[in-house]
Amino acid sequence: MSCDEVTIYYAGLMFFLSTKDWPKRYACTYEVSNYTSSVLSKVHHQDYEELFWVESGRGCHLLNGERRYVTEGYFALIRADDAHGYSAWEPGDHLRLINFAFRPGLWESLREQYFGGKSLFFDKLAIEEREYHLDANERERLRQMGLDLASGRWDKLSSTAFLLGTLTLLTNRRSRHQQPAQTPEWLMRASRSIETWPHFVGGVQEFVRLAGRSHEHVTRDCRRYLNTTPRELVNQARLRWASMQLETTQQEIIHIAEECGFGNLGHFYKLFRQHYHMTPKHYREKHGIPLS
Repeated sequence: MSCDEVTIYYAGLMFFLSTKDWPKRYACTYEVSNYTSSVLSKVHHQDYEELFWVESGRGCHLLNGERRYVTEGYFALIRADDAHGYSAWEPGDHLRLINFAFRPGLWESLREQYFGGKSLFFDKLAIEEREYHLDANERERLRQMGLDLASGRWDKLSSTAFLLGTLTLLTNRRSRHQQPAQTPEWLMRASRSIETWPHFVGGVQEFVRLAGRSHEHVTRDCRRYLNTTPRELVNQARLRWASMQLETTQQEIIHIAEECGFGNLGHFYKLFRQHYHMTPKHYREKHGIPLS
């Protein structure tokens, strides 16, 4: 049974998680969880905020009634008013993620102290503004910051250090990909959406559909505001996703290329070498998981 067939529990069957159930000395929790494909996948809501990222596998993030495809490197900030749960994508799939949850008030304190009280991160309602795709180095940074938490020091100091470090990583990452302030909202929304699977599989045609403008309009404004083309945006998203598959799976390279939307394997190799300065095979040898 695939993710599209997963049944979500709501109403009386939804369960509630609370910090009242945590030991009093805990300011946060930090857990590694594994999921398989579920016919019935419960969702929960809670009285705290949390974040998670996918370490390996592929699956569904069941969020407020919407099924979102997630794979290695997917990262999301979860609000206290979200209802969500997880499931692997298909039978035989396994989804492994790391979750960090913290007591109410911590984000508000950091927002006032370090972010000038601006509405950011957990304050955003749209999930598209609270999800990211992290590369291997960024995920390793989070794992290193989580060592104190993983060793059981779930106190206020460790909790604050981890959350502030994570938000700093996201802030610096955002500044590297900053779009000009005058960029139209429809273009920013489309450029964010095309970064996710399966949107980039549909190529430029899908990007134009997401933008809701004519092909000529989209092309013109991409050059004007982003200094790039729709095809370059699509290919960048495809290559990022392909690199994550090479890092974390043993899937054949030809299948990775096909799942990205590349119909021509030679073209995939050419673009991959241009972007990463090595072949997909060498990239896997350098960054991938070791063969068992």
